This record gives sequence, C-alpha cells and structure tokens, in this order.
Amino acid sequence: MKKNTNQVSNAEEEASIMLSHAVSLSQASNNGTDREKIQALDSNLKLWVEIETTLKNAKNLLPQEIKDNLLKLSKFVERLTLSKGINMSKSDYDTLVNINMQISEGLVQAVRNSLAREEAFSLLKCAIDLSSAKENKNATDLVNALDNNMKLWVYIKTLASSDKNELPQATRSNLIKLADYVSKKTIEVGKNIHNINDKTLDSMIVTNLQISEGLMSNRK
Repeated sequence: MKKNTNQVSNAEEEASIMLSHAVSLSQASNNGTDREKIQALDSNLKLWVEIETTLKNAKNLLPQEIKDNLLKLSKFVERLTLSKGINMSKSDYDTLVNINMQISEGLVQAVRNSLAREEAFSLLKCAIDLSSAKENKNATDLVNALDNNMKLWVYIKTLASSDKNELPQATRSNLIKLADYVSKKTIEVGKNIHNINDKTLDSMIVTNLQISEGLMSNRK
C-alpha cells in the first residue's frame, strides 16, 4: 500500500512540474519579455535534460517503448529550443506547451487524477486554444474555443457555489466573480467575432493562465 501511495505521489509531483513549465512557457509566449522567454525556455530545457538523464539510468524500469518515445521527445525539445531560442514562433511555443501537457496528462492518467490538476489542465488548454485561434485569425476555431472556455467556467462556478466545496469563502467568491467576468466577456466577443478587441481576448487568456498556475501552486 505504501508503495502504491509513493507511486501516486511521485506521478502527481512529476505531472505538477510538467504542467508548471507549460504554464510558464505559455505566459512567456503571450507578450512576455525576452528575459521571461529565456527563463521559461531555459527552465524547460533543463527539465527535459533531467528527464533524458533519468531515462538513460539503468535503474529506470519504464517499458523500453515508453523510454524510447520520451527520449525522442526530449531530443526534439532540445533541438527546437537550442536552434531557435527566443526567436521561435508562437506555434513553436504552443508545441512545447502541448508536449508538456500531454506528458503531464499521461502521468496523471497512469495513476489517478486530482480535481485541482484536472481543472488546471483544462484552463491551460482553453487558454492555448483561444491564443491559437486569435493568432491564426480563425473565426470558427475561436467560436469553439470560446464555447469550451465558457462551459469550463460554468462548471467551475457550479463547483465554487456548492455548499460541499471546502475552499475558503474568499476564494470561492473570487472564482464566482471570475466566472461571471468570463461569461460577460465571452458574450462581448461573440457579438463581434470578426472584429475582436485583442485586449479583451488577452485578458481572458491571462485569467486562465493565472488561475491554472494558482491551482498548481496551491494544490494539496
């Protein structure tokens, strides 16, 4: 039983680290300074170098197929980061973010998933979808991203409003206010989908990133 508990704890910790780096990369790519981009890229690179070192350890008991796939991902992250650095495109950043998110999700699914991490993952994914739709100026993708983001925040508001929710009252109130804010801004953007105020959309993206980061930082 203790061994299983340790496995769960280790997987959660690794998933948390991967997701934390994904948040940092996403924040840096969205109007981050050159220094913030360098810090995020350097930190993520070091993480993947550490992963590669661990995979090559003879004591690593992961199946060889999984180890090979992770090693390929590690090499890809290293090549992309070292070849382009802060000159990489928004699409390149999104690729790095998605890699971390997928590995994080895989780690969690391999053992179990906590509500806080599931919400953090969903918020980050919605932020990326909104950012990509905005970057590509794709109205259809933006409508879908806005719809998914709205549904997520309705769900979060429902949880925060529940009497069974054990979060502090101040936190619950803030989440409810944020959910109402997102709802209001979604309606505003939806009314003029072909002529969007970028600041409004950026505000929604940043809100998701900040709450996602908060959930990961304060998880039990």
